Amino acid sequence: MEVVALRGKTPSHETLEAIFLPSCGMNMISYKKGDIQVIDQSTQDQFDERMAGLGAIIGPHFHRRKKEILPTIPSEELFPHIARVKAKGVDDPFSHGIARYAPWTVKDLSDSKITCVLNGKDLWNGVSLAALEGQDFHMEWTSEIKDGTLTIQLSVVSSADSIVGLHHYYRLGNKKGRIFAQVQETCLDLKVKKQVKDIAVIDEKRCMIFDLDRSIDCAFYPDPDPCSGEILLDASDYKLRLSYHAPSQENCWNLYHPEGSSYVCIEPLSAKDPRHPNLTVSSITAHLKIL
Repeated sequence: MEVVALRGKTPSHETLEAIFLPSCGMNMISYKKGDIQVIDQSTQDQFDERMAGLGAIIGPHFHRRKKEILPTIPSEELFPHIARVKAKGVDDPFSHGIARYAPWTVKDLSDSKITCVLNGKDLWNGVSLAALEGQDFHMEWTSEIKDGTLTIQLSVVSSADSIVGLHHYYRLGNKKGRIFAQVQETCLDLKVKKQVKDIAVIDEKRCMIFDLDRSIDCAFYPDPDPCSGEILLDASDYKLRLSYHAPSQENCWNLYHPEGSSYVCIEPLSAKDPRHPNLTVSSITAHLKIL
């Protein structure tokens, strides 16, 4: 299993380290400042089972596709996780897209930066990724630690509508935490449009405050700039600022937290409605700073 560790320093000379697995869907299995680990290591079992958990990514599709449009997978036995997810009643063999499962090709690597690519024509166990995903595509990934921040750029060009995004599982201290963000007045709760004020506190500065003492799976839209979002996670024993930019208003950030879980996922995404993307060319640039 290929392991890549990027390292750098904060302005106050603390060590930053991000560890990736290019051979396993570019999962970021660790992100630390000194001894502070922000990736929930208790989600390792999800990674071992189906390449989820830890620092998973999204693309070229979001969540699970309808059964009637799933591609036929030749030789399913070549991909052992498929049997495991089918045993749980999941039809989509590559939930959230092939990019979080397949091996990426490293094009450039230094102590603090990595660039990788993933193509539909790439073969995995003798099967093309386009056949496994159901469309041709080209994805690029660049990660760099600089000036105390981890920056991740992720893009896709595809033959059908597609999406890219991050699905990192951030650790909550004592399963407690709070989210702060400037957002637009409406959000998308799965498939239902709702008013943010009906599900979260809005302060006098129009900042949303959401306590992670209950479950949520909701897409929010940045404000005042519809192309740039900033989310602050107060995870009790550390804080993380995630800011992102997209080249168009076709973007959102999804907040996912099962009630009582030890993690929260803050997911910048290159589509307004992740389950129904509208673009064949899209990208996200995210900056992750541990405070």
